[in-house]
Amino acid sequence: MARPKNSPQKIEKMRNDMMDAVIDLLDEIPPEKVSIRMIAEKIGVSHMVFYTYFKDRSEIMKALIQRQSDRIEKHFEGLIERTQQVSVKDVLLELLTDYAATAVEHPKIFRMFWMTERSARKNSINKFEHIEPLFEKLSDLLKIGMEKGEFKVRDPKLASVTVLSSLNSPIIMNICGKMPNGVSCDDLLGEIKQEVISYLVS
Repeated sequence: MARPKNSPQKIEKMRNDMMDAVIDLLDEIPPEKVSIRMIAEKIGVSHMVFYTYFKDRSEIMKALIQRQSDRIEKHFEGLIERTQQVSVKDVLLELLTDYAATAVEHPKIFRMFWMTERSARKNSINKFEHIEPLFEKLSDLLKIGMEKGEFKVRDPKLASVTVLSSLNSPIIMNICGKMPNGVSCDDLLGEIKQEVISYLVS
């Protein structure tokens, strides 16, 4: 793939602009409907310019997932540092609140991460390696809470999967339009966050 004769900073900016365009489009249409032409039009360039920065649609989707994963990892590093000054429970509640708010605000991105069917194709963007670091980082955070005596000692990986499964359930119900009448997603998420803390401390 030919690369543009620009500085690394300009190349990175254009790649990020294109990935940001995908995020904007995901607020409007499903991931499988996002086209190269749409991405190019969103940032005001020819669709041929796209191929200067990405090989194809699959590559930009993989790059977007990797960028989001890298941001999550960096965010976790900051949260783990904060546990030296404040309780792990407070840090975890902040994390769960931010996670839920982002998922509700960007349901298509949440769907791309969690609800896309696994594909048998090699190098498919539907593989789930990008989710594993999320469980690992959450496990690290919960382990700190266990070591500090804030949480009951248990398998950190199992606890992290339990926490995210519990939080994901109402988000998936909301995205799929299965939320019962008279129950709001925000209220249900609030209840589940408290149940998650009860599970971890009991």
